[in-house]
Amino acid sequence: MIKTLYGRVHGRTIQLDEDLGVSEGQEVEVQVKVVPPDPASQLSVTPGMAAIYAILGERFDTGEHDVAARHNEHQP
Repeated sequence: MIKTLYGRVHGRTIQLDEDLGVSEGQEVEVQVKVVPPDPASQLSVTPGMAAIYAILGERFDTGEHDVAARHNEHQP
């Protein structure tokens, strides 16, 4: 039996998208072909969004080491 299945690699394990249809413990031979990512499934980021992500990715240093302890300080 020769069958083409698709799946994803997780460490040393390949998680198949569907059942292989062989009994548990059956010895098999595997040939792996890397499938390139589908460009349509990739999210396109506009230059404006890229700039926003860059700003959000930067760390803001307030000088306060425990800001969470003071988050209600100015609340009524």
